[in-house]
Amino acid sequence: MALRDKVVLGAYGALSWIAAPAMCGYMLARSARDPGWRRRLSERWAIRTPQLPPGGVWLHGSSLGEAGALSVVAGELRARRPDLPMLLTAFTPAGSAAIQGRLRESQSHCFLPLDLGVANRRFLRAARPALGVILETEIWPGLYAACRSAGVPLAIVSARLSERSHARYRRVRGLASAALRAVRVVGAQSDEDARRFAELGPDGLDVRMTGNLKFHFRPEAGVLERGAEIRRAIGPHRPVWIAASTHEPEENVALEAHRQVLAGREDALLIIAPRHRERFAAVRALLRQSGLKIGVRSGDGFPPPGAQVFLLDTLGEMNAFYAAADVAFVGGSIAKVGGHNLLEPAAFGLPVLAGPHLFQTRDTARLLSEAGALFSVHDARELAGRLARLLDSELAQRSAGEAARNCLAAGENVLEETLALIEPLLPARPAPSSG
Repeated sequence: MALRDKVVLGAYGALSWIAAPAMCGYMLARSARDPGWRRRLSERWAIRTPQLPPGGVWLHGSSLGEAGALSVVAGELRARRPDLPMLLTAFTPAGSAAIQGRLRESQSHCFLPLDLGVANRRFLRAARPALGVILETEIWPGLYAACRSAGVPLAIVSARLSERSHARYRRVRGLASAALRAVRVVGAQSDEDARRFAELGPDGLDVRMTGNLKFHFRPEAGVLERGAEIRRAIGPHRPVWIAASTHEPEENVALEAHRQVLAGREDALLIIAPRHRERFAAVRALLRQSGLKIGVRSGDGFPPPGAQVFLLDTLGEMNAFYAAADVAFVGGSIAKVGGHNLLEPAAFGLPVLAGPHLFQTRDTARLLSEAGALFSVHDARELAGRLARLLDSELAQRSAGEAARNCLAAGENVLEETLALIEPLLPARPAPSSG
């Protein structure tokens, strides 16, 4: 390792220990609303990492948003290489819960440890991977340096760097470049993402454009059936829209828009699904103060008769409710978060609405918008107007929904191209037994 890399990584390691109490405090604060942040703390320090046979594959997706794509890659690798043990990691409790619900034989799971030297070394000694596969934008300098020292090559797939993230990494370009020396190959979501990774990484970093794995989304077994069951309980002729992955103040925006929709369609139903489960209680209280008739998934099961708003306060059911809806608004887009997964509702043939702040998913938003599948709204008035036009016209719904499905066809080769990056880095297949 070059002296310059040792210096910047050493400084980062020291600062990480200084910042560790603040990180623990952050997790403790979040646990006040989501107890998952204070559970399995031994995994956060790699004290209880699953002990795997050597030569396996470790795959990491930080949060709920990456869990689906992570499971798709892991499932296809398992089909092609059933001999490989696999460890799937996440950082957030929601991501962990989603991964646990999709685990298959020969796959283990734990939290990714905090980015501290001793924890990283313990993690790698227990997991003993021959390859690490990282989804999207997870650059942990300490972990990457530990992988480099342990001889564990890394591949970043479905990689993206938003303009904001790129600007932040550029301020510590020496650190980013030193960390990325552990990376053997990057499969970027777009040409712009590829350019940003190439700019940050060391000379000669292998960066290719393979596309966004979320384009490979396929509904899980039984989702369409559960969606049909939900729709029967709601009523087949009621107009239904879902506000998904919402942040504050998007629930207020959705409620105001829904009041306007109800003025023209009194049987309309709004389903609200907050992005973070630690906000479920606050959103439930907000709905109870709204003056509208409400239902709650955890208490009522299905929307009760006459409900105007229904709170989806459970995890892992979003896709079933997409399958039951007519139109979707995707949150994190009026709130300045950058947007969430636009492709999941598109896969169910729903017209997609979103706010103007889509900097985390700009290329996908552009594709859907140009196809006539995504409509931008800035406030409750615009949201209500667009909803009214879509909910009142089956033809408009069907046209936008078909355009949405067609957009996903543009990414049908993403998984194959991603696996083409990974497979040359996998350990050799075991020799067949001679007995």
